[in-house]
Amino acid sequence: MKWLRDEEMAIKTAERRGERRGEKRGREKGIKEGIKEGEKQKAIAIAKNLLDILDNQTISKKTGLT
Repeated sequence: MKWLRDEEMAIKTAERRGERRGEKRGREKGIKEGIKEGEKQKAIAIAKNLLDILDNQTISKKTGLT
C-alpha cells in the first residue's frame, strides 16, 4: 500500500507543477497582450490629438494605425 500512496503523491505533485507552469504561462501571455493593447490605445489617443493639425495619411504613417 505504501507504493500506492507514493505513486498518488507523485501524480499530485506532477499535477501541481503542471498547474503552476500553466498559470505562469497564462500570466505572461496576459501581460504581453495587455502591453500590446496599451500601446495600441496610446497610438489611438495620439492620433486623435493630431487630427486637427495633420492629415489622416500622415497620422496613419507615423502611428502605424490603419
